[in-house]
Amino acid sequence: MAPFIFRCPNTALNVQGFAVEPGSGDGHSFEGVTCTACARVHLVNPKTGRLLGEDAPEQSARFLD
Repeated sequence: MAPFIFRCPNTALNVQGFAVEPGSGDGHSFEGVTCTACARVHLVNPKTGRLLGEDAPEQSARFLD
């Protein structure tokens, strides 16, 4: 599992998520991630860090080493 960072839309905090296979897919697939900041499930693209329904590509996923 590869960790990545996304921004919680409810708290605006950066949250660490985990992808089963980092970089797999074409960048258009989303995974359900339980947010540790608000305890809700967000649909996040682990390759880009964008949430489903997010318009502007303000942020990108940062894979941690």
